[in-house]
Amino acid sequence: MTIKSKIRLSNVLMVLIPITAAGLIVLFCLRTSFGNYWHSLEMMYQDENGIQSAQSLIYTYQQELWENNWGSRQTACASQSIYQTETMYHLEQKLTNMGYHFTVKKNGQILYSNVSDADMEAALKTAGEALHTANTLTASRDNVSVIKNTFHHNAKEFSIIAVNSGQSGQPVESYLRNYILKYVFLFVLLFILLTAAMNWIMSQWVSRSVLVPLNKLRKGTHEIREGNLDTKLDYHKNDEFGQVCRDFEEMSAYLKESVEQRLENERRRREMINGVSHDLRTPLTSIGGYLDGLIDGIADTPEKRARYFNAIKTRTRDLERLVDSLSEYNRLESGRMKFHMERGDLKVFLEQYMAAYEEEAKDNHVDIRLEAGQSQYPMKFDGAQIKRIFDNLFTNTIRYRRNSHSQVTIRLDKQAETTRIRVVFKDDGPGVPEESLDRIFETFYRTDEARSHAGRGSGIGLAVVKEIVAGHGGTVYAENDGGLAVVMEFPEDTGKEVQ
Repeated sequence: MTIKSKIRLSNVLMVLIPITAAGLIVLFCLRTSFGNYWHSLEMMYQDENGIQSAQSLIYTYQQELWENNWGSRQTACASQSIYQTETMYHLEQKLTNMGYHFTVKKNGQILYSNVSDADMEAALKTAGEALHTANTLTASRDNVSVIKNTFHHNAKEFSIIAVNSGQSGQPVESYLRNYILKYVFLFVLLFILLTAAMNWIMSQWVSRSVLVPLNKLRKGTHEIREGNLDTKLDYHKNDEFGQVCRDFEEMSAYLKESVEQRLENERRRREMINGVSHDLRTPLTSIGGYLDGLIDGIADTPEKRARYFNAIKTRTRDLERLVDSLSEYNRLESGRMKFHMERGDLKVFLEQYMAAYEEEAKDNHVDIRLEAGQSQYPMKFDGAQIKRIFDNLFTNTIRYRRNSHSQVTIRLDKQAETTRIRVVFKDDGPGVPEESLDRIFETFYRTDEARSHAGRGSGIGLAVVKEIVAGHGGTVYAENDGGLAVVMEFPEDTGKEVQ
């Protein structure tokens, strides 16, 4: 059963069950001692000769007498008809069916009468002179009933006298059954019709408020199943379904992000495998070539053999460094690397680092300049890991430079509005293509030109730099500025200043 059908059925049952239960209770009561009370109530409203029904009928039809201009009739005529309208015809028919004959007077003159002399004589015996003097009269005796009703309209007096002589043989009507219950049944019928109409309207409204978002959710799930993770439900009402639709869109966005991340991880995994394969294959190929030369006797002199052995040793160390770099990067990325943070001044640390690196810098033809605008740069850092950052950056500069000498500038800047320390490591090398700037910190990523030279690193150095910077709560990016500029931002230590 659909939700719409369930809503309609529930609405019907909510009305039908109480009505049915009430009807059964009433029926049960009528079958028991309560039926006696009902009979007494009915007898209380017993309408002898239909007198109460006739009186009520005459009073109801007064408006019709007002609306008919009988004032133009000046004389009585028994053949005059009172049913000029359909309504007046009904009045005559109903009174006649109830055994009544009646007379209509205006200002004391008869406009219409079908009352016989015998009827009038019986009426006078029952009501006496009050029949002529009273304005309103209801009298009954010896099966004779007399009704008189007088009303005024536009300074004119109208009166109706109805007489039932008891000779018609009409059955006595129950006023309770004929009027009260009739209106009760009419009210119940109207109530059922209104309930049915409201049930249909409310069912439509509720079903639309439920089925519309459900249909949107169903279509959305089909779109996602087909791979369209950008689907929007276009339902913005502030209700429970609106919240569900918003959660659905958030889930869709999360799924899209997860799929994109999975695809990105898959791409990086493939590149890593390709990079590792390439970087392992190069030294292994060299080692294999030198070993073949030794086995085949190509190295036939002690000097050649010594050179071959030294080359094999060098390539073996390259393999060791690659494996160490992989192991180090894996520890950093997995969070297993423990940082030993200590308060210090980054400017002082770099000055000490440059002093210790001075001889090696000269050997590698590197000139270093430190620029710092302030006297202190307090920061919490792991000195060994910060040293590794600059070791990798200097190694990168030397490997990829085109000139015989390199100019390196390390610039420190404190961003007071963000309480962060900015470190820029800039060389005068060739830089990297613009499309590669966002990817040079990925594992094993190297530009096409760098990859074509087997001796230019493993592609892990800058990835290690990124992980160390992230471990210090910082960020890193690269830009071309007359060479490659690596920009790092670290959180400043806002605690006690370094003395």
